[in-house]
Amino acid sequence: MGRLSFVGLGLGPKGITLEGVDELKAADVVYLEYYTTPHEPSLIRELARAIGKDPTVVDREFVENGSVILSGAEKKRVALAVLGDPMIATTHNELRARAIKQGTETRVIHSATIGSAAASVSGLQSYKFSRTVTVTRESVGKLAQAYHILHDNLLEGAHTLLLLEYDLKSGEGVSPPGAIAGLFLAEGNFKRGVVGEKTFALVLSRVGRGDAARKAGELGALSKLDYGEPPHCIVIPGKLHFSETEALAAIFSIPEGLVRGNSDAVLRTAQSLVPKYVTKTRRALDSVRDKLGPQYEHLLENAELYMKDAETFLANGEDEMAMLSIGYAEGLLDSLSFAGVVKIDW
Repeated sequence: MGRLSFVGLGLGPKGITLEGVDELKAADVVYLEYYTTPHEPSLIRELARAIGKDPTVVDREFVENGSVILSGAEKKRVALAVLGDPMIATTHNELRARAIKQGTETRVIHSATIGSAAASVSGLQSYKFSRTVTVTRESVGKLAQAYHILHDNLLEGAHTLLLLEYDLKSGEGVSPPGAIAGLFLAEGNFKRGVVGEKTFALVLSRVGRGDAARKAGELGALSKLDYGEPPHCIVIPGKLHFSETEALAAIFSIPEGLVRGNSDAVLRTAQSLVPKYVTKTRRALDSVRDKLGPQYEHLLENAELYMKDAETFLANGEDEMAMLSIGYAEGLLDSLSFAGVVKIDW
C-alpha cells in the first residue's frame, strides 16, 4: 500500500529534522517544491546527500494539480518535501485531504516555519502575534485588507507579521520598501493612524539562512534601505512588554529608548469617523436653524443632544453607541430635507 508524506525542511539547507530525513530515505519518490523562496542549489545538494537520492524539483502548479503525486502514492511511498512547515500552506492541506479521500495513508513531518521563527529571531513573544498578512505583487499598491488587519491587530495590542511574496518562476517579489510604500498609501486613504514615518518596525531577511539579516527602526528610515535577496518579512509590534523591549534593544543593537510599540497611536474606527460626522452634522444644523420656525425647535434640540451623546459615548469607549447616536442626529436633519421642509447642504 502506498503513502503520501509531507516533510518540512525548515528555514535553511539543514533545517530538516532527523525524522524527516528518515522519512525521505524510506520514500520511493521524493518531490521537492519551491515556491516563495529563491532556488538554493545548496539545499538540493544537502538534501540529496542526507537522504541518498536526488529529489525531483517541482513547482507550485505541479503540486496544485496533484494528479501525478496522488497517482504515485496509491502504490508507492511518495514524499513531498517543502520549505518551512508543510501544513502552513493551504495547497498542501488540500492535497492531503484528496489523498485521504482516495484511501491513501498520509503522514506529516513538521519543521520550523517563518511564523514561529519571526518571533524567535526578533525576541518578541510568540503568543502576542495575531493575524498574519501576505503582501503580494498584485496587492502592494492597494493594501486595504492588509491595512485593516494591521489596524485590528494593533487595537488588540498584538504584533503583526507581514510576509512579502516572492515568485520563484518570475524571480520577482515585493521588497520591504515597496510594502512600506503600500502601507503609507493605505494610511493616506483611511487615516486611522496605523502607520507613519515614525512607526517602529522590524525587517527580517532570509531567516534561517547563513546570510540572514535583521534591521529595526522607524518605517520612514527603513523604507530607504536595501535588504538584498529575498525572502523578506516585516514585523510591526503592538504593545510591548518590558522584557520584549529589552530583547529587541539587545538583539538589534539599538538603545531601549528607540524601541516602542505602536498600539497607543492607533485610532479606533469610531475615533476617526465620529468627530468628522459631528462636525459635519453641527455645521448642517447651524445652517438651517434660522430658517425653521419654532415648531421644529424640539427636533433640532434632539439632534443637538444626540451629537453630545455621540461625543460622550466616544470618550467612554462605547464606539457602537457613539456611531448610533451621530447616525440618529443625521437622520433627524435628513428627515427635514426628505420632507421638503428645508434644503440641507451637507
